[in-house]
Amino acid sequence: MPLPGPEAAIPIGAAASLDDHAMPAFEGAASRRHQRRPVRRIRREAWLHALRHARALAGARTFVQFAGWPRSGHSLIGALIDAHPRAAIAHELDAMGLFHKGVPATQLPALCLANARDFTRAGRYWNGFSYAVPGAPHGPRPQLSVIGDKKGDWATRWSAADPDLATRLALASKLETRWILVTRHPEDNVATMTLRQGRHYDRLRIAARGATSEAIRAAQLDGQIPAAVDDAMITDYQALAAATAALKTRVPAGNWHEIPYERFTAAPEAELERLAAFLGLDPDPAWRDAAARLVSPSGTQSRARLSWTADQRKELAKTIAEYDFLAAYREGT
Repeated sequence: MPLPGPEAAIPIGAAASLDDHAMPAFEGAASRRHQRRPVRRIRREAWLHALRHARALAGARTFVQFAGWPRSGHSLIGALIDAHPRAAIAHELDAMGLFHKGVPATQLPALCLANARDFTRAGRYWNGFSYAVPGAPHGPRPQLSVIGDKKGDWATRWSAADPDLATRLALASKLETRWILVTRHPEDNVATMTLRQGRHYDRLRIAARGATSEAIRAAQLDGQIPAAVDDAMITDYQALAAATAALKTRVPAGNWHEIPYERFTAAPEAELERLAAFLGLDPDPAWRDAAARLVSPSGTQSRARLSWTADQRKELAKTIAEYDFLAAYREGT
């Protein structure tokens, strides 16, 4: 079968609505859900935030947006950037969706900053994980230079629906726009996408502050969490890969940065320094070392939690062979 194209990643149904938008509900350690809110109200709030945060944003030079797939490490890497004293990264905002729905590019930084501050006030928890870097200045910053959003999979979906979105953002924004693509082994992406269907996996993680292998296996035996890879998640992964490749062609090469997640977790200090250079941030050793301590070496791979068919692995191998940004996952590399 041919690989799906970018159009297969376009949002459909309620998710495609231009009248409302899924906003994160920060509820302390139980944070995991979104609530849909009218876009017209968000536009008014964006205008107010732009006035309120004008001084904090006066020195901002760069707007950064993640791209790619869900379950790739965006939340972690976004949180580590947010820990820098001159950066703030929104959590679960979906800034590109808001831009697509009519929120002006000039007001996105203020929405991102307000979201990042709300996330910090709520304790920086999401789906059972803490995204707080001990000792880091999450929150108000007197000399902000980088602002952005980590919601990469939805940025990619909206770009599939609106191919000129990245170009229009670059033209309309007062800041230089930069993009970060985080890749992870496709089998791990697909496995985690499968496990999280129905949200029982998330509830389990929140209750246990990080679900154990035993708890996950018990839930699989009870039928509460999938035990086998879902073909639909493979198709979705492939569609997002095609949409990511199309998006990449619309971003200048110097404004696009790729991070294999496994390389990041193996040597976080070096990767954080590369990331700081890309964003124009001072690679402050205190920030780098504090952020690196939050990174755990890649341990149990989620692909091992599910059963696979030979055909499913062949399908993903076709995708890996198709795209240059997945070259690190080809056999023999």
